[in-house]
Amino acid sequence: MGNSQIVDHYDIVVVGAGIVGSMIARELSKYEGRIALIEKESSPGWGVSKGSLSMVHAPDFCPPGTLKGKLCLNAPERFKKLSQELEVAYKEVDELWLALDPSQVPAIEDAKTRGEGHGGTGFQIIGGDKVRELEPHVNPKVVAALYIRGLGVVHPPEWAFALTENAVQNGVRCHFNTEVQNIQRGNESGYLVQTSKGSLKTRWIVNAAGLFADEIASMVGDRGIEFNLTKGTMAIFNKSVSHLVRHMVYGTFSKRHSQAITPTVHGNLLLGLGYFTIPEHKTDYKVEPAGLQDMIKMGKELIPCLSEKDIVATFGGIRSENNLVPNGDFYLAPSNHSPGVIHAVIGQPGLTAAPAVADLVIDLLSKEGFPLRAKGNFESKRKSWPIFSGATLEAKDRLIRSDPRYGRMVCRCEQVTEGEIVEAIRRGADTLDGIKHLTRAGMGCCQGGFCGIPVLNLLARQLSTGHRQVTKKGRGSYPIRGVTSC
Repeated sequence: MGNSQIVDHYDIVVVGAGIVGSMIARELSKYEGRIALIEKESSPGWGVSKGSLSMVHAPDFCPPGTLKGKLCLNAPERFKKLSQELEVAYKEVDELWLALDPSQVPAIEDAKTRGEGHGGTGFQIIGGDKVRELEPHVNPKVVAALYIRGLGVVHPPEWAFALTENAVQNGVRCHFNTEVQNIQRGNESGYLVQTSKGSLKTRWIVNAAGLFADEIASMVGDRGIEFNLTKGTMAIFNKSVSHLVRHMVYGTFSKRHSQAITPTVHGNLLLGLGYFTIPEHKTDYKVEPAGLQDMIKMGKELIPCLSEKDIVATFGGIRSENNLVPNGDFYLAPSNHSPGVIHAVIGQPGLTAAPAVADLVIDLLSKEGFPLRAKGNFESKRKSWPIFSGATLEAKDRLIRSDPRYGRMVCRCEQVTEGEIVEAIRRGADTLDGIKHLTRAGMGCCQGGFCGIPVLNLLARQLSTGHRQVTKKGRGSYPIRGVTSC
């Protein structure tokens, strides 16, 4: 049970700061009201959001008649606008869904029909010669592809941070490292949300807790939500081979596997997901050797010259489908037992649909009685910090002159400076992984081999704490376990 101390009173509490919860909090900050965002991790976007291919899709993957197909429509335009407002990276990348032999052509034709059925436009079936012109390193066996332009890729933790930071600009209170332990109905209207850091009173609750949405739902009396979980494997490649793939390239996919490779927003290639396995639990992100080999084999079917020698990191990602709606659809609905509670049970492609999910959640809250009074002083703009690696020589010179810390290179692989890391810490990154996902220090070829200790030193210094108190990702993940004498 959480501490009985009342931390604060709110109108709305959003539980979960993945890409969906962060988007909801930011969009809610446009309205008058006391809003809180609760997240058990130390930073936003660290759950399912982090372990994905990070693509902003077209609705061609969504079965006909599904809510998620409707919510994915026009997503790239929403993300591009938000990218400009929040100064967060969005990279336009077109999609090629390959048919490597004639028997696979009906599958891409069906995908075109699905996408157009959801209202999408710009789907084109092209022949093998055109595919090879667009992707010179593709499997020469390709006979056709579904070609979709105007899509994109993002880095979800970076986006979740920007969304929550903008929400805070507009009055939202964020409670990180805070786990919801129980929810009690108040004597009057409203709820007492008991957490690991005290209790919050609120009139409305949005359950955007990702893989833990079933547990939050159970706390308010909705015990019927169950998840079918599967796990895939992903690999990030050295930037030296980024020229091999220009598009989001898909092969076959089913309920048992997925075959895709894409450029990332920061210039690497990302391969996944292979054959799906059943995770042991909701946080089972470990990579199995057999799964990795299967995934690499599938990648080479798309791009034969890919080499596992160029992989710099691997990770697992967990997918979910709920039992309340068919076809892996989203479940977005008010609670059956507790007025004022909205369940946002989102699976794939939740990243793509996040802006439209936020719109629908706000509409449902309005129907549950939350008054939608737009703020006159809403600030849509969020200012990022300078990215040294992408700056011109003149801009780099100005940065160093204004702050010498921008002239001290900490991460050689990704060209990340002390100035960027210090600014990320000042704005809330208080773990090694927090620094990694916001600045990319530690994401290069050496995976922190050179910069790990300097980043740890900067965290200890800027946070005014001992080195042993610095964590990798919060909650007891201490890189330094003890001290040995010489």
